[in-house]
This record gives sequence, structure tokens and C-alpha cells, in this order.
Amino acid sequence: MIKATKKKVAGAPTPMAGLALGIGSLGWCWENAADLDGSGQVAGAAIASILLLVLIAKFVLHPKLLWQDLTHHVVGSVVPTFAMALMVVSKAVGMYAPYLAQALWLFAVILHLIFLVLFVYHRAVEFKLHHMVPSWFVPPIGIIVADVAFPGGALRPLAEGLLVFGMGVYAVMLPIMVYRLIFSHEIPDAAKPTIAIMAAPASLSLTGYLTVEQNPSPVIIALLAGIAVLMTFVIYVAFFRLLRLDFSPGYAAFTFPMVIGATALFKTAAWMAANGVAAEYVNQVSLLATVELYVSTAVVSYVALRYLAYYRPITKLFNLQPQEG
Repeated sequence: MIKATKKKVAGAPTPMAGLALGIGSLGWCWENAADLDGSGQVAGAAIASILLLVLIAKFVLHPKLLWQDLTHHVVGSVVPTFAMALMVVSKAVGMYAPYLAQALWLFAVILHLIFLVLFVYHRAVEFKLHHMVPSWFVPPIGIIVADVAFPGGALRPLAEGLLVFGMGVYAVMLPIMVYRLIFSHEIPDAAKPTIAIMAAPASLSLTGYLTVEQNPSPVIIALLAGIAVLMTFVIYVAFFRLLRLDFSPGYAAFTFPMVIGATALFKTAAWMAANGVAAEYVNQVSLLATVELYVSTAVVSYVALRYLAYYRPITKLFNLQPQEG
């Protein structure tokens, strides 16, 4: 039985951490649109925790698999989503055990920074422009999730430093990534789901900025919001092609970018209302946020079902034929 369990957890795909991040974030995001009194956040964190525990078992029982993932130019860039999902879980834990939540948050931040250093090291050793894919945004900019889940307290300077670092790297990486996508090799089919991640950095930066910054600049908010909405709708259009790809664990890349887009707009609407912006404009942003929330819910649900259909014997029930990937 032990051997069978080890074999099963070894098959758990590392990108599943991205699905855990998307589900945990979705439960939290619904708190903005409905009076759930924290139940949405807790439910999302609970499901995310189950997925993370499976991956923990995998990496504890098969540490070589983790190292292989970290050295891969695509999979290594999504490994930090594990730490990001842990940050989201820590926010839900904070509703019941604040000190434990702070410890979990700090552990997740340290873990993410370790993953970042390892990713930078492996990519610097053998850098090739065509190896760049949008998931490369995850290690340096995904750390801003720490600001979104920031529990408050004496660690504020750390949270502010992480925000500045993440936004600064985004400003540098965005034009390089656009250049790579236009003028370098086509992204292989197996890595094409990572294109959806292009929608995430601006929305995540905006969400983190409005969470941590005590006196946010309207100019920065407008700039990030404009980029965020544009990137999100570009990916909406891209979904007409991306969703035709054979299923692969990389489908998890579709989830969090959609959720954080809705979260960013809800945060923006709240900031606008608090600063006396006309109710008409606040309502427009809130409506757009609600639309994005429904879209993100559909996307996360679809990806979760595809994961179930692929990794569980319910393929016939959903009439989904697993593809190699």
C-alpha cells in the first residue's frame, strides 16, 4: 500500500499548485461580491490545502522530482505557485489563529524567495531567449501575493519591499517578454497555456499596491488598472485558441490570472468609493469586476473538472478523453 501511495503522489503534477492558488483566491474573491462572512475564503483555502498536501507528500517522498522541476525552464517557473497558494491559505488561517497565520505567511515568503533564487540561478546558467515563457513572471512578480495576503504588523517593511521589487521587475520584464513573444520562436504547445499568465502581473501589482500602500497614487492606479483590463481581455480572446489545446497540467495557468483580475477591480472600486469618486463610475468598475468574477469562476470550475477527468476515473461521466501531456 505504501508503494502504491508513493506511486500515486509521484504522478501529481507540480502545476497543480497553480490550480490550488486559483481556487483559494476565487473563494476569497467571492467575498467581495456576496455576503459570505468568510465562508467563501475558508472553503477555497480548504480545497487549496488538500491539493497542497498532495504536492507536499510528493516532494517529501520524491525529492528528486522537485529538483527536476526546479531545473526545468517552464515547470521551474511555476513551482513558486505552491508558496503563493500557501500565502492565500495563511490569510484564511488568520481568521482563527492570527499568530499561526503570520508564521505561515512568513514561511511562505521565505519559501518563495528560495524558489526565486533557484530559478534565477538555473536560468542564468543556461539562458536562451526562446526559453522565456509568460510563466517566468511568476517567480519574481508572484511574490506580490504576499502583499495581498499581508497579515499586518511589524512585517510591513518587508511587505512594502516585496511590492517595490515585484513591480520593478514587472516594469523591466514586460517589454522583454513582449519582444520575445513577437520576434522569437513560437511557444511550444505544451507551454502555450502559460500565455494566460500575461493577464496576471498588472492585476496582481494593482491588488498588492492597494492593499499595502497607505496613500496610493491615482496615476499608478489608473496605469495598472488600464494594463490589467487590457491584458485580461486579450486573454479572453486568446481562450478561443488556448482551450482547444489538448489537456495538460499547464491548464492550471488559466485560473489565477482570471481571479486576480476580478480582485484588482473590486479593490479599485472600493478605493474609488472611499475617495469620493462619483457613484456612477464606481458602479461601472464594480460591474466590470463582477463580470470578471463570473468568468473566472467558470474558468476555474472548468479547469478543476478537467483535472478530475484526467486524474480520476470519471472520464466517461464528463465525456472527456485524456490526452497525453
